[in-house]
Order: sequence, then structure tokens, then C-alpha cells
Amino acid sequence: MKKKSVWGITMAVILAAGSLSACGGSGASPATQAPQSKENQDNQGESGDPAPAAVEAKELSWYVGEPETHAWSQVSYDIAKEIEEKTGGSITIKVYPGATLGTQAEALDMLRTGSLAFEISGPSILASFCDQVQVYSLPYAFDDAEQAYAYFASDGSQKMYNETILNASGVRTLDVWYYGDRNLTLTGKEPSAPSDLSGLSVRCMDTPISKTVVAALGANPVPINMSELYLSLQTGVVVGQENPVPTIIAQKFFEVQDVLVLTKHSVHMGTVHVSEQIWESLTDEERNVVTEVLAKYRPIIEEQIRKESEEGLEYLKEKGMKVIEPDLEAFKENAAKVIDETLGGDPAWAAAIEDLNTFKANWKK
Repeated sequence: MKKKSVWGITMAVILAAGSLSACGGSGASPATQAPQSKENQDNQGESGDPAPAAVEAKELSWYVGEPETHAWSQVSYDIAKEIEEKTGGSITIKVYPGATLGTQAEALDMLRTGSLAFEISGPSILASFCDQVQVYSLPYAFDDAEQAYAYFASDGSQKMYNETILNASGVRTLDVWYYGDRNLTLTGKEPSAPSDLSGLSVRCMDTPISKTVVAALGANPVPINMSELYLSLQTGVVVGQENPVPTIIAQKFFEVQDVLVLTKHSVHMGTVHVSEQIWESLTDEERNVVTEVLAKYRPIIEEQIRKESEEGLEYLKEKGMKVIEPDLEAFKENAAKVIDETLGGDPAWAAAIEDLNTFKANWKK
């Protein structure tokens, strides 16, 4: 895929059109037209009508938190190019990988003000507007990526994203992207069931849901920043962590961990967000192009992530990691128990979990 250099580039440019009010309730802005040139005035037809004036391109910015080498970043370049081609140049998109515009939270704020067009992140970034969006991050929430795609399109999920969250944040969610299956790595332990992890300290992010995930695996969750995780594993502050295979390789955790447990406890999905102010300024035709191109590239992204995961698994074996395939049913049963104990007493969470479980019970490929 085509790579582009973005280092040293400053903040993303915004739409040339004037900004709209938050939540985009006032409808789309008309396209800005360049002043009629002297040549156009001279080339008027016999009817006296002026020749069509050029439409100024909407220059949009696209945030990716992952490094430029990541599949998400690489495919984003192709998406940007195809959107420009299919809109006849009325939309141009500049991709900023590697979190060069700031943190995901800072990018979210830019979406809300309309100073950023698109952001690729994860559902949990929207938790402050609807905590239950983190249902996507619960252990064993989905059997595979296809099921997650289908759930995103369901009435319950769309209402959560593009009614509740949209109305509260001014951020629309266009799509979900596959990030990889999350698995557990350890040092000196070879668990086959959750009981084998009892009392072991495993790193988690500092969020309630992340703690629930690690507890569901049977371990003791310990919040640690990613930037500090390698040293924490090396010095034994924690004995394990959980991430997709490509992340395990990128962070070189194989240097300080010797066991990979294929718990597959999370089909990790990312989310594609757009500023509602900017979305409302696009024409119907432009919006259709964006959604059609995203739909085209979703399976391409999934295929690339799966390829990297399969190749990465062999690479980790070559690096000396022992790969264990545990009893997944035991992990799933423990996860269901922990989720019920932790979240089942909250009516809003209970409703979100019931909606997901009902969907899964009736879903067919």
C-alpha cells in the first residue's frame, strides 16, 4: 500500500465552509464557489448564462492513533485516495497516523468542534457520553468479527451510537473495524483454565471495563500505562498482559514474556467517527461515497489484520514463546459470572447486555 510521510505536519486543516452549530441540526452548508473569472465572463454562451464555476474542495483531516506501518493507517491512505477520486475532487483527505495530532481524547474534542473530520479509535472513547458503549469491550462479547459487524448495524447499537451518543457529543460513528483478537501473555505460567490464574497480577488499562476483563480471565487486574508496561513485565511488577498478536510483537513483549495463551477473550473492534458538523456540511452524494468506500475496505482491513496475526503467531513461536490453547468454555463461563456480578445490578448495563445477548441468540451468518 502507498505510504506517505506526515512527520512535522502541524494541525489538520478544517473545512473551508463556515462551521455549523454542534449536533448539525441546521442541515448541510452549500458548496463554496470560486469567484467567476474574467475568462468565464468572456465565454458565456449565446443564452448569456455564465460557464459553471469551480467548486472549492472540502479539505478534511483523518486521525489514526496507530503507527504509520499499522494496517489501519495504511488502508486509511487508500480510503482517502478513493474518496477523492469518487467525489471528483470535491473532498480531499489528509491522513495523520501515529497520533501526530494528539491523544485520542484530544482528537475527540477536535471532532466535537469540527476542527477534525475523522478519527479511528475504539468504542470506549465515547464512554463519557454512554458508559454502555463499552459492551463491545466485554470479554467474549462476540464470537467473531462478522458477528460484531452485524451487531453494529442492529437497531439497538445504532440507537446507542447515532442517537444517544451523537446527540450528546456531536460525533457520529460510521463503521467498526477489526483490530485483532486479544490474548494473554505470561511469564513462567501455563494456565489451562481461569482457576490457574487466581492471584496472579495481570496488567489492565485504568478503566472499570478493562479491570472486569482481566478479572474475568481469573487474574488480579493491575492498572499500568502502556508506556510503562514493558519494564513492569521485565521487573515482575505484573506477570502478564493481554493484547492482539500484532501489538505483542510491536511492543516486543516476547522479550519479557515466554507464554502466549490463546484465550481469544476479545474480538477487538475499532470505530470510525466523523464530526457531525462536517458530516452535515457534505452533500448526500458525498456522504454516500464515504460510506460506500468504508464498506469496501472493511473486509480488506480484516484480511490484513488476520494475515499479520497468523504470521505474527509463527514469529512469536520462533522467538521462543510457548503457545497454549486453553479450555475456552471455562473462560467463557467465568467471564459470564464476573460480568453478571460486576454489572448485572446496574439497570442500564443489564439492558445493554440483554440487548447484545438477544442479538447473538438470534443471529445467523
